[in-house]
Amino acid sequence: MDGKAREHSQITGRRNVGLHRIPLRPLMRPNKPEARGRKRVTKVLPVDCVVQSLPLNRSSVHYLGPGDTFGGRTVNLSLSGLQIHSDIELDPMTVLDVAVNLDRPPRRFVVRTQVAWAKRNAFDIYGRWRMGLRIIESRPGELEALSTYFHQLQAE
Repeated sequence: MDGKAREHSQITGRRNVGLHRIPLRPLMRPNKPEARGRKRVTKVLPVDCVVQSLPLNRSSVHYLGPGDTFGGRTVNLSLSGLQIHSDIELDPMTVLDVAVNLDRPPRRFVVRTQVAWAKRNAFDIYGRWRMGLRIIESRPGELEALSTYFHQLQAE
């Protein structure tokens, strides 16, 4: 009986002849390429959202309607969308106008988005719900500002 088995039998009062170690896979693979279509950059920024339209088949209980507003925070940004956290749950296909407040240089821009997915957060860090938003429309120059900001964050 080796030292580990002897220690185990002294602690538990049972004799365990063969303690086996199971090799674990690494949790992250550093050389694995990004599986998503677009790269993301983690950045927490305040957002103001205005509901434009709700989907026809709703599964969550809504108390917001078209024209209502709520706030949240971005968690990550990409050139095609963003993830926000908020206390509001919205169904996929809900259309929102999202005003994002950039910090460098200070600027506010508005994009029209559609909720791709919504999930409950395990912890209430920036809100109880997280939602993936796909950018579907913007004013001229807004996507260029997002692109410039995105590339600045990537360079850091």
